[in-house]
This record gives sequence, structure tokens and C-alpha cells, in this order.
Amino acid sequence: MADLPSRTVLLIEPEAPLRRLIALGLQAREIRVVATDPQRWPARSSDCQPALLIVDIDTGRWQDASLLQAVRSQPRFAGTAIIVLSWEAPSFPLDEHMLYVRKPFDARFLHALIEEQLATRLVEAEGAAAHQASLCPLMTAAGLLLIIVGLMAQLVIAGIGLAIALAALLCWTLGWQPCPYRPSSWLQPSHPCHV
Repeated sequence: MADLPSRTVLLIEPEAPLRRLIALGLQAREIRVVATDPQRWPARSSDCQPALLIVDIDTGRWQDASLLQAVRSQPRFAGTAIIVLSWEAPSFPLDEHMLYVRKPFDARFLHALIEEQLATRLVEAEGAAAHQASLCPLMTAAGLLLIIVGLMAQLVIAGIGLAIALAALLCWTLGWQPCPYRPSSWLQPSHPCHV
């Protein structure tokens, strides 16, 4: 069975107080957070396989999409959902795996969005795992059916043999003898003159 995604989030945030605030809020919801700043994220995330990325693309009040492009270029993050934090709407198109949250944001909204994304990833992974494992129960059922059919055939043959053996023992015990051949009564003369 395929491994299900963890409840791990990689948070790349340049502002230490905001990074700490987001991390504490997520940890209170039992979400593992790998929090780092944009300069240290490659080293901090090397052994991490997150289910979700949160990336702040603002440097001061200006957007810098190069961080997002660097994250997206990593093969291990392919297909991983990204929540983009920014003061302004991104000046580049978002793909189907990206969501935009405008700063300043309500922490409850961000936490709900993260929970929703993690739940979606879990459902997708479970569906893929169930689809991959669906052949095993079918093969198990076919094997059990063949065992039952094989046992039933043996029981039927054994039952027929037992019935023959019991009938023979019963006949032998009662002394039943097969009748010798006798011609039918219509073949015998019915009157003494016809002899």
C-alpha cells in the first residue's frame, strides 16, 4: 500500500515573528511544521517530504517570485500544494496547485485553509492507495472460491463412495443375493397341454 502523506507543512517565511506565530498555531492543531527563512530553506527541507508548502513571496513590500520558482523546480515538491502569502495579488499566473492568501490575513482563515488542504491530500492519497490495492481482495476471493469448489467436489465423490460402501455392507449383512435369471411368466406355458 502506498504511504499516505504526513501532516507536515514546510513554511518558508522571511519574518521570524510571523514564522513563529504561524508555526505555533499549526503545532497546536497537531500539524508538524518545518519553518525556515528563504535563505536556509534548501538545507532545512532536505529530509522533509511535506504535504503542503506555505511560501511568503514578499521581500519587504515587493514580490519576489524567484523563491517560488526555486521551490517549484524541486522534483520532490512536484504536485505539492502551495499556499502563497503576499501583500498583493501575485503578478504571475497561479497553477492548479497554488492558492493565494493576501496579507494581512486572519490566522483562523489560514489555519482552516491549511487543514482543508491537508484533508484533501489525505483523501486523494487514500483513494489512490485503495485503487492500487483493489486487486488483492478480488484475487483472495477467487482463491477461496476455488478452495471451496475443490473441497465440495472431494466431498461429493467421497459421499458417493461412502453410499456405495454402505449399500454393499447392508446387502452383505442382510444376506441379500441377486436373483438368478427367471423367464417371465408369459413365456411359461399356462396350461399343461401346451407343454
